[in-house]
Amino acid sequence: MKKLSFILAVVLIALFSFGAYAEIDTDNPIKIGYVGALSGDTALWGQAGLNGLELTAKQINEEGGILGREVQIIGLDGKGVSDDSVSAYKRLVEEYGVVAVVGTNFSSCNIPIAAVADELKVPVIATAASNELVTVDADGNLHPYSFRLCFIDSYMGLLAGSYAYNELGLRTCAVIEDITDSYSTSVGGFMVDTFTSLGGELVAIEEAQNGDNDFRAQLTKIAAKQPDVLFVPWNYENVALIAQQAREVGITAVLFGADGWDTTELTELANGALEGCYYVSRPGFNLPEAAAYGEIYAAEYNVALETECLYGNDGLKWIQYAIETAGTDDSTAIRDALEATESFDGLLGHMSIDPATHNPSRDAAIFKVENDEVVYVGIYQP
Repeated sequence: MKKLSFILAVVLIALFSFGAYAEIDTDNPIKIGYVGALSGDTALWGQAGLNGLELTAKQINEEGGILGREVQIIGLDGKGVSDDSVSAYKRLVEEYGVVAVVGTNFSSCNIPIAAVADELKVPVIATAASNELVTVDADGNLHPYSFRLCFIDSYMGLLAGSYAYNELGLRTCAVIEDITDSYSTSVGGFMVDTFTSLGGELVAIEEAQNGDNDFRAQLTKIAAKQPDVLFVPWNYENVALIAQQAREVGITAVLFGADGWDTTELTELANGALEGCYYVSRPGFNLPEAAAYGEIYAAEYNVALETECLYGNDGLKWIQYAIETAGTDDSTAIRDALEATESFDGLLGHMSIDPATHNPSRDAAIFKVENDEVVYVGIYQP
């Protein structure tokens, strides 16, 4: 009798679970868009972001969807280029009818998207786009439909500059910036401002641009000044090349960067040139919940882990939070709920939103290259 009761209970639980899944409304899905670089040099980031959204959408749908409705992810290729990213955002809204968009991870793409989002009134959540102008215009006026998940350039610059001066004891600095990239010039400026405000000295500043293959002329000028630290606020593929050429011309300084360095391919591309160097970024897979998700993600896609997948998860979960808080998938109601977020816990940690700037308050971490591997140093709060 006990065995029969147990079997009946199992059957009822299975039927209940199946019923909850079967009752999900698939005829009227909630459509969420994604814009990322799905092709080109940084496609590993864009694809990881899209994978993160799709994996989390699968999990949400298995749990009954959002407000009982299926979640549908629609991803378009912005190619990491501003015009293509703006076009992708507009297509998602006007052709596909999405109620919110996640992406991109480039400030140069999200800055022009912000103005379009204000016109179309569909919120966009940038992932790793850290320039202040992603959410406010040049006069400091808020873009009401533009949000972000990452910390901003000024905070990364503050952390990098203060860690180099206070924790590493470095006293002279140089910087090489990509003058075509608002991320590079912004983060680089804040790094130097912080470092010099603490008593450090700027001995050289050089400019280059994405697409250059030879930085030796600029680096030779920097080498002559013998800085203790060279700030390199570029994306990883350029960082690796700059680092190798810096060592070729005799620069022995510690190289220091920001979240553009954050990829599993960094050390392989750098070929030993970044040993003993540092960067500041999000905690990534070093938080327990993120590590567990990473195992599921790796098994699902059989690819190396990229932190952008965590942004994909957190972007979708934050939209889910906003829809469930508002009780509707109306885009303006979603926007209002996002802006009013006082507490949200994602795989990248806890955050709250400043309603005046739409910038999150959250922790950042320091990483170091040791023995040709990226090592998590820990959360850093100066």
